[in-house]
Amino acid sequence: MTAPVAGDGTGRPSTTRRTLLRLLGCLLGATVLVLASSLAVVWGTHRTAETVRTRSLPSVMELSAVRTALVRADTAAIDSFRTGQARLAGPGEEYQNQIAAASQSLAQAAEDIGSAADTSSRQLQVVEGLLVRYNDLVGQAYAHYGKDGRDGLSTAYLWYASRLLHSADGILAQLDSLIAAETAALETRLSSGWLSPAATLVWVLPVLLLLLLLVGTQVFLRRRFRRAVNWGLATATALLAVLAAGTSFALVSKAQLADAEEELSQVRRLSGEQFSAADREGMSALDGLVTEFCPPDRGCDITSEIFRTGLGSAAPSSPAPAPTPASDRAVLEGAQEVTGQAAAATSATSGAFVVLLLASPIVLLVWWGLRPRIEEYRYRSR
Repeated sequence: MTAPVAGDGTGRPSTTRRTLLRLLGCLLGATVLVLASSLAVVWGTHRTAETVRTRSLPSVMELSAVRTALVRADTAAIDSFRTGQARLAGPGEEYQNQIAAASQSLAQAAEDIGSAADTSSRQLQVVEGLLVRYNDLVGQAYAHYGKDGRDGLSTAYLWYASRLLHSADGILAQLDSLIAAETAALETRLSSGWLSPAATLVWVLPVLLLLLLLVGTQVFLRRRFRRAVNWGLATATALLAVLAAGTSFALVSKAQLADAEEELSQVRRLSGEQFSAADREGMSALDGLVTEFCPPDRGCDITSEIFRTGLGSAAPSSPAPAPTPASDRAVLEGAQEVTGQAAAATSATSGAFVVLLLASPIVLLVWWGLRPRIEEYRYRSR
């Protein structure tokens, strides 16, 4: 029995078969590249979105909440001494509630930031230590008030407590530094890595390459074999469109994270209004207490401006009309909107994994579409 001879009798293989094998190799290689790049982009975007949702956004909101709670606590303590309620209830229930809220938010912020950010972790420890000292000073003020009634010593302890809170290297300054660092880290995460504009090219270019190869192969097969449509390649092209749509969820996720960041700015603005209102009230009350024991007509002109605007600059500035501060409900709703946007960004990439799984048969469809044509030219030359 004589074995079939490949080629045209000269031992040369079919040029059509060689072309088909090259096309198959290019198509399979491009398909693997598309699947790998799409998976990398979706997975990278998902991980970044999850980090932003569980760490970056909450840490900024928690630190802002600590800032507001501490100023409210300070105002409540000063008001308790000013009105005489401290004789019965010490710094007061509102003070205790706000300190508890600040401590809880501070602990949550420490958990959100984690140990990876060494500088922020150390700064959080400084804040925790200063907060213990602040509580001690308020307790000393109450101890002297309870013994002798309101006097200069209890007022002095309140003064030092507020100074520890407001001074240039005090608790609020440390919190502002932490918020700035976390905000900068958030902005970096949202503009670099898998969320950078260049990351889009990682999956767009391979998709375009595979699309051109699929269309080009269809044109070649139509001209060479007079077949209108190769259904295997046509189905692969349709799945490629599905895959590209699924991978584009990474762009949707990026847009939703940008919306969450914008909403976070709104939450910080509302929280800042609350902070300013409580701060003005507290410092006005503190200045009133100080005036009782250090009246200006005796040459004692000391106000809280001395530690609010820097030591040595005691000249008070004329306050501008203050806007009505936002309600706690408005801040809470804004925080929920931030959380919702971040959760939607994470869900978008979670759905993309399902799409990628459904599109993975592209490799089999490419092989199924070209294999019959390759087999036709196994022992022929043309």
